[in-house]
Amino acid sequence: MKISRKFYIMVLVAVISAQAIASITTANFRKGRVEDSFQVSMDIVLDSLNLGRNQQLYITPVIQNGDNRLALPTVLVNGRSMHYGYLRGTVPPSPNYQTISTEVQRRNGQKQSVPYTASAPIKSWMLQPQAAITLVYDSCGCGIPTGSSQGPETLIDLNPASKMRLVQITPPVTAQPVTVHEGRARVQFEVDKTELHTTPYTCRSGQKIDNRAQLAIIDDSVKYALSDPNVEIASISVTGYASPESPYTHNDWLATNRSKALADYLADRYKLPAEASAYSAVPENWKEFREIVVAATDITEQQRKDLLALIDAPAYGPSDYDAKEQTLKKDPRFAQLYRSKILPEWFPRLRATQFAISTRLKPMSDENLAKIIMTQPQLMSLNQMFRVARLYPEGSDDFDRVIDIALQYYPESEIANLNAAVTAMHRGDFTTARRLLEKAGDSPEANNARGVLAVQDGNFTLARQYFEKAGALPEAVRNKEMLY
Repeated sequence: MKISRKFYIMVLVAVISAQAIASITTANFRKGRVEDSFQVSMDIVLDSLNLGRNQQLYITPVIQNGDNRLALPTVLVNGRSMHYGYLRGTVPPSPNYQTISTEVQRRNGQKQSVPYTASAPIKSWMLQPQAAITLVYDSCGCGIPTGSSQGPETLIDLNPASKMRLVQITPPVTAQPVTVHEGRARVQFEVDKTELHTTPYTCRSGQKIDNRAQLAIIDDSVKYALSDPNVEIASISVTGYASPESPYTHNDWLATNRSKALADYLADRYKLPAEASAYSAVPENWKEFREIVVAATDITEQQRKDLLALIDAPAYGPSDYDAKEQTLKKDPRFAQLYRSKILPEWFPRLRATQFAISTRLKPMSDENLAKIIMTQPQLMSLNQMFRVARLYPEGSDDFDRVIDIALQYYPESEIANLNAAVTAMHRGDFTTARRLLEKAGDSPEANNARGVLAVQDGNFTLARQYFEKAGALPEAVRNKEMLY
């Protein structure tokens, strides 16, 4: 196969051009914003460029960001013959290059630099962080990008967002989250008395009281609640329930003071401060009475219907409840059932104690909390989680992980959303940050973050509004000063 001389020359020119382009460098490179224009200056160093007398090279600085592109004026470097043709007008520049800022003859073997300065109006896409400038080389005059090669990119860095300061908020110290363990016991009391007997006791009436088994139920619940060595008792609450016999006000007094007696006993037994022990009472346990009636299998359907109607009848005060009790005792529909079953069998079941044991994380160092957050984060407050995050360098994987855990367990917290948004912005995840800032509240720190995000988007007007809304927050004041 015969290769034509013309084809050989074209290949040779292309090879020489590739070698030449690789040797071009720049010096004294400067770029920046001046009012509404982007300005760039540099020296294009041709020292190592060898250009044939009939060759030429178009060098064009190009600003680009994705599909957006802006070509600055071109430098045309000509070989000796092409240079003289250019001067005489016999070799005009390629029609693909409308603006030639400088034309020079390459003097091979000599040091040679071309000073270059250009400016262009700033477009919104040029404010994006990824916008960059590069030199595009074209040895055939085919235009950009046809027939050209490209040098390394340099970010034009017009957007100040990356230099702006974001602020996270240290959550306030709050009460620890608690885990509640509930239970039920039937602690007995002497008739019409409120004294708690913790050891076997025989009343004057001959009634025998032995609360050891019932108190053991509570004790076992406490032991179970404290089976985790990292927790302690936060509080114990007791609710006493009384049955409906006797006047309502008396039952209220009786149930309240019996609950207090048991609460005081538990506070003393487990060395709790007074404020950690709470008690309350339900003077007449009509709710559970109703449940017994619904489940009973040894009464007629008519009896069930009549009892439920009485139980569900509106009651607005003690006298209404006392009237219900009198109806149970004296109404022919209920009197026999009251004496044979309700009073001796059902009412004693209503006299019970509901208890709730609340546990919380023990006080511990931040270093130990860092271990807890890996296994039991639900026990930690938002403040504790943030303290753990501060053990790590901001922006590190460990710091981000803890901030994300805090958001997972406190998803409605404005502070947790703000801190997670700031973390997302640090790692360049602006989509997530934008979503989280919607739930970050209206704090100065949140508005400052929204301002930085607006700068990131190239919306300086909106950014200024957010920074002004952030008030005297030092970071917001500084960020506002960085706006053009």
